[in-house]
Amino acid sequence: MNYNPSTIGRIGDIHSGIRSETGSLAAATYLLGAANTQTELFTVIGRVKILTLYLEVLTALSNNACQVLFNCTFTTPVIGANAMCGKCATIAQAAQGQRIWWVGGTVATAAVLTDGAGLSDINVTPQIIGGKDFVGSIGILASDASLSSGTFMGVVHWVPMSDGAYVEAKL
Repeated sequence: MNYNPSTIGRIGDIHSGIRSETGSLAAATYLLGAANTQTELFTVIGRVKILTLYLEVLTALSNNACQVLFNCTFTTPVIGANAMCGKCATIAQAAQGQRIWWVGGTVATAAVLTDGAGLSDINVTPQIIGGKDFVGSIGILASDASLSSGTFMGVVHWVPMSDGAYVEAKL
């Protein structure tokens, strides 16, 4: 079978959710765990169901024991950083193609570093974040140690759950 590329894309959106992704981000700029630095990756408008959320390593990360977790924060109404998961184990020396994967479900569940490059062997439980007329973001909080090299990108697959709801990359 041969499908038009736009048809393939639409089928992907229906099956896996709409994908939003950041550009390439320098770990030394955005994963500053020694300072417990929060970085907002995505804007969230309205109520959305998060189907998949992860950081993908683009170039190997330095050997520093940094850990991360995913948060949602809202400005309308004002809601401070709310953890979407617990922090993962260290991401020191994560290789190109490894992912720091949000598992979903209970918010205390830790994010997981995939066991190898190019393979995500994790099933997630979707979460609904935001609400009618909410404005906010999804971000990452780095802790314990700062990374000095490497690059990564953020990826989220989502479904709108209120009129006009969407997620878009901030970086």
